[in-house]
Amino acid sequence: MGEDADERDFERELRDLLLTAFAEGVEISGERELRTVPDRIPDWRVTVERRDEERPTSARRLGESP
Repeated sequence: MGEDADERDFERELRDLLLTAFAEGVEISGERELRTVPDRIPDWRVTVERRDEERPTSARRLGESP
């Protein structure tokens, strides 16, 4: 699998994770620290921001009426 395909897979998996959590009502926005073991694996800081808070969108939570 090439680098482009790996990147597309990563983005698809991340999108699926975020959309599933959003549909389940999880508060997604914010900053997260991901600590790993063993120490050879890097730790990560991830920030998730809702874009529809910056501009109007048609996105709604699952089951939410317009």
